[in-house]
Formats: sequence, C-alpha cells, structure tokens
Amino acid sequence: MGEIILTPKYDDKFPVECDMITPDNFFGKSEEEIKEIKLWKSSVQYPVSEFFDVKGDGQGAQSASDIHIIIDGTVPKMKLIGYAMTTGKITVNGDVNYHVGCEMKGGEIEVNGNAGSWAGREMEGGTILIHGNAGDHIGGSYRGKWEGMLGGRIVIDGNAGSSVGDGLVKGTIIVKGNVEAFCGIRQSGGLIYVGGDVLRTVGVEMKKGTIIVEGKIQHFSPGFFEQNLLKSNEVPSELYEEILPYGANLYSKSYVEYKGDHAFFNKPKGKMYISANNNEYLLSCEGSVDRPIEFKGEALKVILNTGSTIEQGRIIKGGDKYSPEYKDVCAVCHIHPDDYQLLGKPEKVKVSSPDGNRTVVVRAEMKDNVQRRNIFIPRSVWANVIVDAQSVNSGAPIYKGGEVYVQPSDDEILEAPYIIEQQYK
Repeated sequence: MGEIILTPKYDDKFPVECDMITPDNFFGKSEEEIKEIKLWKSSVQYPVSEFFDVKGDGQGAQSASDIHIIIDGTVPKMKLIGYAMTTGKITVNGDVNYHVGCEMKGGEIEVNGNAGSWAGREMEGGTILIHGNAGDHIGGSYRGKWEGMLGGRIVIDGNAGSSVGDGLVKGTIIVKGNVEAFCGIRQSGGLIYVGGDVLRTVGVEMKKGTIIVEGKIQHFSPGFFEQNLLKSNEVPSELYEEILPYGANLYSKSYVEYKGDHAFFNKPKGKMYISANNNEYLLSCEGSVDRPIEFKGEALKVILNTGSTIEQGRIIKGGDKYSPEYKDVCAVCHIHPDDYQLLGKPEKVKVSSPDGNRTVVVRAEMKDNVQRRNIFIPRSVWANVIVDAQSVNSGAPIYKGGEVYVQPSDDEILEAPYIIEQQYK
C-alpha cells in the first residue's frame, strides 16, 4: 500500500475544510500535485502545503484502494477528512474536528485520538475506528435532513455525546463507553451497541432497528413495552456476530427485550436489549417506585413528559387554540394518585423549572396511567413555558424526561394569548 504522510503545521484558530483529503483524490498524483490540492479556509482556498508537509505520492499505487494517507499529528481544526471517500485508508495520529468520514462510501478511517461531532454522518459504507471519545450525532444526519447513516460501521472505544445514530437507516455503531441523550432517535434500521451507560431518551421515535445497552439507563423512554426476559445466549446470534469482531460483547447474564417506540408508531418494530443486571428497576411493573420522593419546600420533584392528545387534536382541527375548550384540555397536569395525595389533592398546581425562572399554573388532575414522580401536560402553550429549551444538539427542546417541580397553587391559570404576549416576548 502506498503511503502518503501529511505532517500538520497549522495552528491557526480557523477551521479548514479537508474534504479533498481522500485516497480517491490523491491516487495518481505526484507529491507536487498533492501539495497543490486546494482546501477551503473561510472563503479562500489554499494549497495543502499551506497546512501540511507532504511526503509521498499516489503514482505508484495500482488503484485508490492501495493509497494509505497518514496524518501524523493532531488536527483539531481540520474538518471533513475523508469526505465521501470510496476506498483506501486514512489514519490520523491525533484528534480530528467535525465530519470525519461523512458521506463515506468505502475504505477505512482510523483515528488514534478523539473525533468531533458528526463523524460518519450519512455514511453509506466502509469503517471508521475512533480510539478515543467522539462528539454528538455520530453516524447521524445533518441539520434539515431526516436520514442518517445508510451503511458501514463506526466503532468508538471511548464515550460519545448526544444523538448517536440519529436517523440511522442501516449499518452498525458500536460505542464501548457511555452515551448521553437521544441515542437512536428516529432510528429506522441498523444496530447501535452501547457498552456503558445512557443518560436519557434512548430510542425515542424509533421505528425499526436494534439498540443494545450494557450499562445503566438513567431515564428510560416511556414508549417502549417489555416483551421478554432473555438469557444472554437467547439474544439473536446475528447481534453477537456483528459486535464481537470489534471488541464488544454482551456481558450481562440476562437482557430485557423491549419493543417501541409506541409513543410515535402504532406498530413499531424497533427492539432494545437492555442489561437486566444493570437496570433491575425496569423489571418491576412499579417502574417509578425507585424514584425517590424529593421535596423543595412544598414542591415535589418530578419528571415532565409532554405530548399531543387526541382530544387536543380534535379541538384545534378548526384552528382555535384560544378557545375555553382548548384551555380546558391543555392547561392541565396529570398526576399519579399517590403524588396527588402527597400534594394535598390540589385543584391547581404550579409547575416550575429546576432553577425556578419559568413557572406555569395549570389545573391538577389525578390519573392512574401516569407513573409516580412523573407528570404529563399536553404539548401546548402552557407546557412550553416550562419545557427546557436545551436541545442537547438534537434540534428539538426536551419535550420528555425533563426535571421540574410541582406544588399546589391558588394562582390564576393564564389565558393562551396572555402567555404568548407576556412570557414569550
């Protein structure tokens, strides 16, 4: 394999778009021609030699598949390395910036360091090995797009951020460490393996595909129904075959098989295999019993879930969100009977953000289909006052699973026009 070594010599703060650094583009070129390949920095193109010392050429190789580009050093400002490459290999001996291997169709990229967000974004084939940690949207989709990774494989030895595999259609993502929120959001195929812990909202809006979680899930997604408790040797063998060659394994003695996301689809085919040993609380039908009773003054700490209701949809079909009927079905907080008792059976409650800066008063209603230490408020003007705007890089606020405080209140339930005028201005 013909080696071409790029030694970094760039330490400016501005990022450089390195989409032309691929075996496909280097094949057949002399050392001097490679030095003259243009890369974008801001709105100006500069030759490769402006950023790297170049040693080697692509003329001796039989094909692009014989080209091995070695970036011999850390390049934290270099984006798009290996963009849309179809063959060959790239090795980076250090950290890389965003979009490494995005839209990649074949070949291999190995990063001996950390990778920024969107590594393997919308890739269709090939393999990306990251021996450090990775950012958000690994194997995911870019802003405004719906589908993420379409094929290939990404293996991360460390941790990854939020929205791993968002929109995953096909292919495999292996994260041996922990992930944060929205892992597998909008997944419609493929496999995601997480060897460590998951923060929250794993698999939300999942339609098809498989997610395996070895560690503990801090906040489990509400739209998944338990199917079976399986011994490790009862998990489908093809899942082992997909992860074992890359240093991952199913380490737990037993797994809980879930199907979902029923919160978004009538007949979802998404499957999750969750370590039963590390998530014993999931085996109890009293799912929220383990969530402690925590008061701050008179306010009970709970998890807020929001969503559209059928009745709400019926009313707004005519477009009237300002009607008393709409207020009646939306300015309401559904509370488990036990929590309703703890709060003193209030007629109205004030729901507050954790920092107390955002509050809304709504009608209290006891519902036994809400878990303890959870509340549900229909997604509407009232709920949106307290929904956390932090999107965790998902592009959407936290409509489910956010922490809030709820307490009895005698304050007035505000009208929607007033909230829009006063709260959102």
